[in-house]
Amino acid sequence: MREMNRDKKRNLQTILVALGLSAALLLGILTGCDVKNPLKKDETTERPPAESTGLTLHLYQPHPGQAALWEELGTDYRNLTGVNVVVRSSKNAAATELKEALKGETDAPGLFMFANPREYKNWQDHALALTDTEAFGHLIDAELALNAEGKPIGLPLGVEAFGLIYNKKVLGDYFALSDKATAFAGTEDIKTYKDLEDLAKDLDANKQALGLTGVFAAPALKEGESTAWGTRLLSVPLGYEIAQKNVDVTGDDANEIQLRHETGLKSFTDLHLNYSTTKESLENRTYAGAAQEFAEGKAAFILGSTDFLGLLNSAVGQSVSGTDTAFLPALMQMDDVERQGLAFEPTLYAAINARAGEEEKKAAAEFLNWLVTSERGLDFLAGKLGLIAPFESVTDESLPQNPLCANAFAWLKNGDVENAVTYSALTPTGEFRDDVVGAGLLSYSKGESDWEKFKTDIKDGWKNFRAKADDAL
Repeated sequence: MREMNRDKKRNLQTILVALGLSAALLLGILTGCDVKNPLKKDETTERPPAESTGLTLHLYQPHPGQAALWEELGTDYRNLTGVNVVVRSSKNAAATELKEALKGETDAPGLFMFANPREYKNWQDHALALTDTEAFGHLIDAELALNAEGKPIGLPLGVEAFGLIYNKKVLGDYFALSDKATAFAGTEDIKTYKDLEDLAKDLDANKQALGLTGVFAAPALKEGESTAWGTRLLSVPLGYEIAQKNVDVTGDDANEIQLRHETGLKSFTDLHLNYSTTKESLENRTYAGAAQEFAEGKAAFILGSTDFLGLLNSAVGQSVSGTDTAFLPALMQMDDVERQGLAFEPTLYAAINARAGEEEKKAAAEFLNWLVTSERGLDFLAGKLGLIAPFESVTDESLPQNPLCANAFAWLKNGDVENAVTYSALTPTGEFRDDVVGAGLLSYSKGESDWEKFKTDIKDGWKNFRAKADDAL
């Protein structure tokens, strides 16, 4: 098990490390945080444009709607360094022709980006090991990098977090109760599943005084609405499993799972079901409906990620604001994890093309280092792309203006916990999410099937649907 504090994790950045995205991540990367930061200019961009070096860096990024943003950043970099940046983007989400052209010897980009481990298969013969690059050395946790064949090849430019979002006002009122049955003084005391269980039981006992309908917003299990449970929550125990087994998530090793932490998943699920706002009609529950309950202060917790504030702020009769929210990990019973942290999912990777010329490879490494350390680069990642950049160079000013993003970044920097690196994009298909996990959980919640069947169906379904998904690539 990875028993390491933050300093030990940073030591991994000098060696080849082992590392261990919902359907929305396959469509884009603007999923993590609200994009409201004013874009600052690095003071060096106010200088006269630098003289051209005659060197061109070709950059490929996969999102057509963001081409102009990257081109603007490239112009700033050209004015600063004299290095010309040519941005190439897909004209549509399935622009296979361009991708194939970019793999050629003449048009190959020195720097290319992709959204998840599955997309890496398009570039698996092109990625350079990042071990010796300065940008890789700035990662807070080297395990966030994408590894292939035992070497880090994908630099995570942004991550989003997933866990239990809680209402700070409600929990503050609970901690102030004179007759509460626990000794908890604040959420900093909630460190284990047993702590969460004790808290949930006593919150339920005091729910009338706290104005709650239930402790947890009930699971949304309507078909097509089960992402929080069928994809994101499942990816948490799988993230720990991937890390513990050193699974290469870019290869066939990820096509089978052991679900080794299924008892932790079961206890967490049972706790949720026992103390939810409702146990009825979960098959008709939407995630927006669950968010509505939380927004009205009827639930103390809801499973969610850093993009939750959009739903919260659109809720009718909202009484809970973004500043009232923060994260706790989705704590599970796992004996081999001393203290669990949040789940973090990379949402955009950058890689250096091993087939590019030596000068362009060097230019790509220098551009990446500038991107993740300079004020201009970090403001671009936060203010334009809405990403939490997972680098030690990030400050409060270079985070998206979203309280959940700031809170998640604090968890990321916390060396006393073991954050999970998750890969929701490995979830085989929406059919697996809905028909296997969502439907299975619904059946279990009604007492129509037992957990053993649910566990077996997940393991078998994962293998079968992953095989179909790989055939379709």
